[in-house]
Amino acid sequence: MRLNLVPLFVLLCLPPAYGKDPAGPPGGGPPAAERDLAVRASEIVSSMDTEKLAAQVLLSAVEGRELGKKTELLFTAVPPGGVMLFSYNVASDPGRTRLFLEELSSLIRSVSGTAPFIAADQEGGAVQRFRGAASLPPALSYWERLERGEDRGSLTAAVEREALVSGRELRSLGVNLNLAPVAEPLSPGNRSFLKDRSYGPDPDFTAAAAAAFVRGMERAGVASTLKHFPGSSGADPHKIRGAKIGEDPAELESMISPFRRVIAASGPAAVMVSHAIVSPWDSRPASLSPEAVRRLREDLGFRGIIIADDFAMAAAPAPPEVCAVEALNAGVDMVLAWTQDLRKIHAALVLAVREGRLDGEKLRRAAERIVFAKLRYALMR
Repeated sequence: MRLNLVPLFVLLCLPPAYGKDPAGPPGGGPPAAERDLAVRASEIVSSMDTEKLAAQVLLSAVEGRELGKKTELLFTAVPPGGVMLFSYNVASDPGRTRLFLEELSSLIRSVSGTAPFIAADQEGGAVQRFRGAASLPPALSYWERLERGEDRGSLTAAVEREALVSGRELRSLGVNLNLAPVAEPLSPGNRSFLKDRSYGPDPDFTAAAAAAFVRGMERAGVASTLKHFPGSSGADPHKIRGAKIGEDPAELESMISPFRRVIAASGPAAVMVSHAIVSPWDSRPASLSPEAVRRLREDLGFRGIIIADDFAMAAAPAPPEVCAVEALNAGVDMVLAWTQDLRKIHAALVLAVREGRLDGEKLRRAAERIVFAKLRYALMR
């Protein structure tokens, strides 16, 4: 029987609850359909050498608003698994942005044989790369409306509806991975950092709103990324290293609860892991912690892509190329890379595999999860 030929890993990495809405992306059907995608992902990845595998796990920044020679040379040498956009990449004319992303995707596909994720932080409020039709209100505004007496169900329906509208605009431009929503409930400990990026202090409402956001994006064919697991401190990771969270077990569970519920309800494509140190788990940042990954996989049942937060931040304890190797060894699937670091990180991963410091099987499994998601969102066949 065909099932006997399916690798054990393929069965283990099947997502538990993807694409429940019939208008959502392909891959949300019966288990057999998911299994076929996983088998195809395994076939694609099995043809990759170490250099291509190492490139597949990188989510790279890109310079400018046009495909210049410098970018073409860089991505020909290291065709990343995805590209993340910032406001400086977005032209005022949507047509120019669409053309830029089409050319970027075509270049990477021609070199790597796989389509890239095109990612952006489109949370809403102050953190969003696209304005106009893709704009979203701040997450906290929904909680403020709830406090003013609006109906909870109506508000979560509004989150989903507005995410759907934004997601359709993003997908029409070529964006297929949203590095949002924030699934952390607001607390005295993280308020100074998160500000209006959270759906409020109530874990139940945060979970319901984040799940609605994921559903809206899913229906538009855009993958979502919950962040920042298991939580953030009040210290800005861009500036401060060594921030600790979770010393109170009840507080830690309150942080994790929305992630658990959104994963169970909406099956997001990815989860971003923070650089906060969870003292009861590890002395290392969560982004480098095998225990944080284990909790996410085993306790929360997450089978999608685990993305580490930016290792160029001050919160990272070592240079990006060093952290990337450690993160992959910990079980992370994808790491962010600025253009000036892309070659160094890629070379470090390849060398670590060749020297036995990075488990090549972990690298392959990471690539399989990434390719599976690309198949699921119809970025490639």
